[in-house]
Amino acid sequence: MRIPSILWQKRTRPTVVFFLSLLLAFLIYSCESNTINTQKKTLLQSTKNQVKDKPRLIVLPLQQDEGQAYSRTGLAIHFLLGNIVALHTDLKEFWFGWRVKKIFLEKARLWAYCRDKSPQLDFSKLGKEQGIRYWLSGNIQQQGSIMKANLILTDTKEKNKEYSTTLILDISNQLIDFRKGFLTWMEKCGLPFPDSQVKMVLWPEKSNPEGLDRLGRALETYYLHSSWGKKGPLDLYWFNSAVSAAPGSYLAHDLKGWALYKNKDYMASKESFRSALTLNPHGLAVLAGLMWCAIYTHDNKAAYTWAVAKADLRGESREAEKAKVEKRIKKAAGKTKK
Repeated sequence: MRIPSILWQKRTRPTVVFFLSLLLAFLIYSCESNTINTQKKTLLQSTKNQVKDKPRLIVLPLQQDEGQAYSRTGLAIHFLLGNIVALHTDLKEFWFGWRVKKIFLEKARLWAYCRDKSPQLDFSKLGKEQGIRYWLSGNIQQQGSIMKANLILTDTKEKNKEYSTTLILDISNQLIDFRKGFLTWMEKCGLPFPDSQVKMVLWPEKSNPEGLDRLGRALETYYLHSSWGKKGPLDLYWFNSAVSAAPGSYLAHDLKGWALYKNKDYMASKESFRSALTLNPHGLAVLAGLMWCAIYTHDNKAAYTWAVAKADLRGESREAEKAKVEKRIKKAAGKTKK
């Protein structure tokens, strides 16, 4: 039976209109999607360029003053300073632990450097090789009950220009005066901390001489194992000991969290990081740790949340940080499948 042409037109017009509407919607969606992706790539590239332009500052372990019995307090203060400098928004986020093996090459060199038993590092050569402009070094000096930190900041871009200072390490006031003195000195060096970051670096670090020594021992264990250790798990003795000696220390809980993370005990690691966060809500390393734990436990929502918090702390782009997390999630998923 033939369908009259008028009836055929009535039936096909709505279909054609619907099909054209659907095609138009798809084209609009496709264009918008491409635009959004282009905007994301542009934003990410712009942020990368901004970060790339920022100089790096690395904090070396503080050595023991000549003629004094070796303690790991210099490593503990190095860790404190590293956590402070990481919050400086005019510097690229950078941690000594990322470059241990590239700076010292051999395990024995790091061991000797911490004990002031090795030749001094060639900052000019290392700076050019690794793109690090500023090198913060120094030593710890004990005079009776008074402990001092002698610090030197070397600027390799300015022909190794040096700035130096001596600061008192008063543990009784939770090392706050020491950090205030450090901030004042950094301003004199031409690297003032932005006002928004000053309060963040003055958390109450509740420790004691024994706690600092054990924290330093734990950190030395971490560096040696991370760079030259075997594939076996990290021994947690000194990490637990540091927390026991100073249960109110943000740094001790933070470092223990990273040791547990390295052992792939992500649930225990998160617990330690959360304990650290109650002691210092502006702990950048802890936010990063919680982000990585969330990634490897496939809690994508939490991973984005911690990444955004980390970006806010350093005044960086949320969208760029989310884009980086997205890549990390995909990479982690690939490793899990293997």
